[in-house]
Amino acid sequence: MKSASFLTVLFCGLLLLSEASLGATFKFRIGAEPATFDWHLASTAIETPLMMNLMEGLSEVDSNLKPKPCLAEKMAVSTDQKTYTFTLRKGVKWSDGTPLKAQDFVEGWRRLLTPATGAPYAYLLFDVVGAEDFNKKKLLDFSKVGVHARDERTFVVTLSRPVAYFPYLTAFWPLFPVRKDLIERDGNQWLKPGKLVTVGPFVLESYQMQTKVVLKSNPNYWRKTGNVTEAVAMVIKDSATAMNVFKSGGIHVMQDFAPNDLKLARPMSEFKTYPYLKTHYLAFKNKGSVAENRELRLALAHAINRKPIPSILNGTQKVASSFIPPKVTGHDPKLELAFDPQKAKEYLKKSGINPATLQLEIVARNAERPQIMAQYIQSELKKNLGVDLKIQLFDHKVFRSQVQTGSFPMMLMVWAADYPDGDSFMGLFETGTGNNLTRFSNPKFDENIQRAREDWNTLKRDALYKEAQQLLQAKEAAVLPLYYEENEALVAKQVKGFRINPIGYYFLREVEI
Repeated sequence: MKSASFLTVLFCGLLLLSEASLGATFKFRIGAEPATFDWHLASTAIETPLMMNLMEGLSEVDSNLKPKPCLAEKMAVSTDQKTYTFTLRKGVKWSDGTPLKAQDFVEGWRRLLTPATGAPYAYLLFDVVGAEDFNKKKLLDFSKVGVHARDERTFVVTLSRPVAYFPYLTAFWPLFPVRKDLIERDGNQWLKPGKLVTVGPFVLESYQMQTKVVLKSNPNYWRKTGNVTEAVAMVIKDSATAMNVFKSGGIHVMQDFAPNDLKLARPMSEFKTYPYLKTHYLAFKNKGSVAENRELRLALAHAINRKPIPSILNGTQKVASSFIPPKVTGHDPKLELAFDPQKAKEYLKKSGINPATLQLEIVARNAERPQIMAQYIQSELKKNLGVDLKIQLFDHKVFRSQVQTGSFPMMLMVWAADYPDGDSFMGLFETGTGNNLTRFSNPKFDENIQRAREDWNTLKRDALYKEAQQLLQAKEAAVLPLYYEENEALVAKQVKGFRINPIGYYFLREVEI
């Protein structure tokens, strides 16, 4: 009897070890179809967990929001703060076994800056010598751009001026490396499952549209990971459906709640909140729409009472003041266009526009929360200005194309920090940048942002960003910040090591199930 008991225990132990060696499957929800798997074209939170687990950069942002080495084992900076020399780690390989080379970063940055790529984040490299001219076709010879591979492990970047936050940029996905040889060989098929070669902890195993994206462990990944060998991003658009799937054990993590579902989730023991550098806002198309009229923008902004928003959304939201959120250089708690129906009516009169004939549309993503916010704004404008607002809702992919190419005067948008600096928020509105969907343009604003990049004095940068926001919000009403919020999630109890950092990243290499 003792012998049988011992054998049973031994068998169970071996079975557990066997199961552990096979690894675990981690399932999480994404609220919409990913627009792309191309890290030079990705630009939304839907793609974020895919980009940050398929790929890696020269550096990464730690839990204290400080850049630390990643694919580069060290970084040397010249005394004038203009030249950065990155030394790549030994032994790092792409998922097909090919060694990572400094030239892969040169090719990645070349592709980001190439006009034909149409990368929305190309402007991030405009402080590199020659980069902006190359992107704008004023310079045709890329060898004159300030990036080159000194040898297989040494990548050198030369800036035209010091940039205070530059090390953070190298942790952001648009600056990740690419394999030029594979793009040339496979053409537009290089991003397909089975062909996409990555350098992060996972590879793209399969993709079923409207259903799921399956990631598998990269067999050539360079560092130790947890026990997750398969990660499945489940495309579940409806929040209530996602809640039920979570409760039944079908997914391990859920984010992006509809207000009613959030109310149900908050008392649950699995409910977690994480700080998030993020601003939800109303954007006005400053050129190419009826919202070109500044007085109309001011009228609309003053007509919306934002104080009820947290109670409407049932969450951790806080009414926004400045576009730059709290805990980021440039945040201004005193800056806002206050709710003032009388002032709104005065501005509407100054605009010369008859509210009875005004054709006004707002575009939003076809999800519960944006739809609720669009309907609330619609009711506020009708009540306080007598203006009729038509709501246009689109799925994630179509929404992105509509706000990039359409002429909707109003857009319900969200912006989360790509790096923990005020420039990540203010650079969005520089003249001509790929993500400036408002088409806002102001020479003084641009000057302030450029000066803030060069100045390493935090107090001076803070003042420059605040002055820029006065122009952006109070004077021109290009945007109306609506609310800030934390990252809210349901995390299954068996999941260990899962965390979301303040710029919205989570790294599945750290997770154990």
